Amino acid sequence: MSNSTSTFGQELLGRNHVTSTDIIVGSSIALFAGLQLVCGSVNLWILSKVKIFQNAFGTISASRTTVDMLSSLLHISYSSYVTLSQRSDYPSYLAIAAGNLGYVFATISCGLHVLLAMNRFTSVYFPMKYALVFSRRNCVRIIAALVVGLSSFVLLSYNLVPCNVIGYGAAHYGYIMLSCSDPNHERPFHFGRLVNWLCGTFFCFGAIVMDAATIRKLYVLKNSHGITNQNNFDVKVRFTKQSFSQNIPMFIEIIFLTLGDNSPDDSKALERTVSFILTRFTDLINTTTIIIFNPEARSFLFKRMNRVTAGSSMAGNHPEVANY
Repeated sequence: MSNSTSTFGQELLGRNHVTSTDIIVGSSIALFAGLQLVCGSVNLWILSKVKIFQNAFGTISASRTTVDMLSSLLHISYSSYVTLSQRSDYPSYLAIAAGNLGYVFATISCGLHVLLAMNRFTSVYFPMKYALVFSRRNCVRIIAALVVGLSSFVLLSYNLVPCNVIGYGAAHYGYIMLSCSDPNHERPFHFGRLVNWLCGTFFCFGAIVMDAATIRKLYVLKNSHGITNQNNFDVKVRFTKQSFSQNIPMFIEIIFLTLGDNSPDDSKALERTVSFILTRFTDLINTTTIIIFNPEARSFLFKRMNRVTAGSSMAGNHPEVANY
């Protein structure tokens, strides 16, 4: 590859020698991504087998887990590899493709998290309309529209807005925005800042507000003795707490992402690195919340591991309720 300074995207390539920091960061990316793939597989197994997840909440959770697993595959096969090897003998468009895919997966995951919060909000505030709004057909349509819409938004905007191409920088440990291909041009608009702002306000903060409002409504119902089915109520509380807990690492991640500003400057190295690794950690945490907050999931796993009720669906141990 030419060493010319005019080579577009060369700042994304490795430095041709490996440092101890490269090994630590690259290994961390591989570790979190690998664990997420394992936990994600278990998560999908639980969601497909345990009765209380056979609903819109389970469908949305499974969709988000799948997207996060695709992200982990990308980062364990590309991001961790180029970080650990620091190679520079590959075309920069691979780094650009990795950056685009990474942002697409992250944005879709954020969108699905908001949809999960909306699902909980609707189940508590509008229980009579819940079955209609989040019917199986509508749920699939909403998820499909969200995936197509957010993917198109990210891919078209980052690549059509001049001087806003992003990619994964092997020596920068995160997504960086490339300089204009023509050195005489200046970036007219920093699209990455808009995306980070949208994720931090509309997506992340919006999910926090909805989850907080849902939790408040649940406690009002509990104190007013307006509970008609205690089992259903307990499941709604756990599902909502599960959704709310996922906001915490995501919000911290967005803060560091915004501070990093997709900048290759050394002054942003800490924010950029923490943001990227924290995103991998957040994906891992999201796959474990099903097990942490739901005894039905733990019971299913323990019984399978102990081979006590091998092949059982757990359906007989839980109430069949449509409006979880």
